[in-house]
Amino acid sequence: MTLRMFGADQRGNFTLLFALAFVVAIGAAAVGVDSASLYYERRQVQASVDLAAMTAAGNPAEAQRLAQLVMVDAGLLPPDSTTGLTVVTGRYFADVHRPIEQRFTPGATPVNAVQVSFEKPGTLYFGRPFTSSPQIGATALAAFTPEVSFGLGTRLASLTQGVANRLLTALLGTNVSLSVMDYNALASARVDALSFLGALGQQLDIETGSYVDILNMRARSGQIAAALADVTTGPVHQVLNVLSNGGRGTQVLVGKLVNLGVLGSRELGSGSSAGVSLSALEVIMAAARLSDGQKQVTLDLVPNVPNLTALQVALAIGEAPQGSGWTRIGERGATVRSSQLRLRILAQLLGGDVLLRAGVRVPILLDVAHAEAQVSSITCPTAENRNGSAVIAVRPGVLKLSLGEASDEQLRNFGQPLYPGRVKLIDVLLLKVSGAAQVEIAQNDSVMLSFSSQEIGAGATKTARTRTMVTSLMTSLFNSLDIRVDVGPLLVPLTLLEGTVRALITPLGPTLDLTLAGVFSALGLGLGEADVKVFGVRCTAPALVR
Repeated sequence: MTLRMFGADQRGNFTLLFALAFVVAIGAAAVGVDSASLYYERRQVQASVDLAAMTAAGNPAEAQRLAQLVMVDAGLLPPDSTTGLTVVTGRYFADVHRPIEQRFTPGATPVNAVQVSFEKPGTLYFGRPFTSSPQIGATALAAFTPEVSFGLGTRLASLTQGVANRLLTALLGTNVSLSVMDYNALASARVDALSFLGALGQQLDIETGSYVDILNMRARSGQIAAALADVTTGPVHQVLNVLSNGGRGTQVLVGKLVNLGVLGSRELGSGSSAGVSLSALEVIMAAARLSDGQKQVTLDLVPNVPNLTALQVALAIGEAPQGSGWTRIGERGATVRSSQLRLRILAQLLGGDVLLRAGVRVPILLDVAHAEAQVSSITCPTAENRNGSAVIAVRPGVLKLSLGEASDEQLRNFGQPLYPGRVKLIDVLLLKVSGAAQVEIAQNDSVMLSFSSQEIGAGATKTARTRTMVTSLMTSLFNSLDIRVDVGPLLVPLTLLEGTVRALITPLGPTLDLTLAGVFSALGLGLGEADVKVFGVRCTAPALVR
């Protein structure tokens, strides 16, 4: 057959077209299979990276190892290999005002997020002879919320001279007559924070809503004691029933007792408070101190020192700072503060013959700024340290002790500072003696208190003490006493009079130190000190945020 005849012959055209179409179809099928395989492989990588990020976020300290184990289990990495795997820890800021790509800061502390990236060559089944395998990869960011429950601790109240009972009687508005055994029982009784608030909600006739609704209410001290009684048993239950006083007493904003943080949005009756427990004594003492911010108590104490004829103590308790609870649940930076305190002491002494038997008045003012405790760092619980750990930065309240006079109104007005000046110690017709003295103790930098997992589990209390604290406040005050004597026409050497006044007043130092210690111990405080407790550490389950 000639070439012309072959070109004109139309037989077998369909067979040729089918053969060509079949080759194209096979090629398209190959491309489709490879595309579908790569798509499925990308999804598998993304799912594995998501799981690796969430697993690593559960323990950022082991993030690299945990992420690598997840990728090995998924069959994407051979054992002991990290090829293509990148793990970065940092801090994620859940701020809607930030662009999404700027919410994660690699390497920032405290760590609350882990970013995992993985890349590998994709698998081609039919296209391998014609092209190189494309790189497929995925990135996932998982974040968690570490929180610590902590508070300013309350010490066991002292019963010296019945000061604790008398103070609580005045502060709670009910008659308090507790024994040492009662105080010990209250201090050792632990109650779940949410259970207590639920019982308090019933006292306030709140049965639906969230715990925030209760925190925004004001409750009487009697209602608080009754709620504590509802969640305790035995002798503690009986003591609290007595303190409940039929639901009467002074009022306190519940949110100043407990700040639940994110737990506050939970519905009433939604379960336990995830390790946040309180002692019944702490709640009662906090309710007494945080009442209405205008509370003043005057106590006439029995002097037991020669020449000391009378000793009167007036205590004023200020309003606690806003946004702070006695106990709080929160992230790094969460803060609790105590209320400010002022103490006015008036000691009456009997002068000797040199002082013409004149009475000597020694008025003393003590101004104590609020103490502050702030979460510095949190480590989430692990299998080895099941309670986690935390570091709390504490600043004890600044003390200012001086000779001075203040009216009841000035003592209660915490918005204005006290301005003590020279005071009259003796004021009779021919003899006038005045004095001035001041001691101030400040803690400029924070005291760091570290709580290990074992200490948190044991309910340990740690104390931050002012490093500049003097051994004896009153003795230091009297040692700085500047005395001025005006004797008129009396023929008495000034040095003799000055020495007599100083010799009469100086021995009061140790006694008044004990008086201060007794009053502050009754309130669960220490001069120049702040007690802190960490009740527990909780970390929310890691969640993918990008």
